[in-house]
Amino acid sequence: MLKQIIIGGIVGGIALFIWGFISWAVMDWHFYTIQHDEGTRAVVENIETQLSETGVYYFPPLSADQHDAAGMEEYAEQFKNGPHGMIFYTAEHGEMMSPMRLARGFLVDVVASMMATVLLIIALPNLPKYGARVMYVLALGVFAVMSVHLVNGVFHDMPVSWTTGVALDLTASWLCAGLVLGAIVRPQKDA
Repeated sequence: MLKQIIIGGIVGGIALFIWGFISWAVMDWHFYTIQHDEGTRAVVENIETQLSETGVYYFPPLSADQHDAAGMEEYAEQFKNGPHGMIFYTAEHGEMMSPMRLARGFLVDVVASMMATVLLIIALPNLPKYGARVMYVLALGVFAVMSVHLVNGVFHDMPVSWTTGVALDLTASWLCAGLVLGAIVRPQKDA
């Protein structure tokens, strides 16, 4: 079992990583999920003087002293009558795709694939056919997409194009992982 988890993690992680490269670097579909507007330059022109720490920022901002009824009413009016959103901000400068970032991404893919392998091993008695094992891993990915990205899309007003693009991308990545994990994790009689 440990051997399957390690092999599944590594091979599944490679499948996820390769799909990620194809999806983001070879295909151009993510170009349409992210807005590329020159107005962004004006918005971020002095952002370093306004936001000193890396973090996620809501706007309009909700301060700790606004949690009383009057403060929440004021915030609700700002939210209703003006733009609102989230800023994912990194204050530190660095390379766009450094070797360390790629290594961390690959490590996360391996660990995620190891977890999928563990769940597949647990479900294996009910999944004797290869196609069923592939569908099981795909279903794990779709569950993650729905419970994270679709929920965030609803509650954080993420644009439909972004949410749909990320959902399709992750569904495809877990189909790729399922194709390899379904072949690695098999009932004993097929091994």
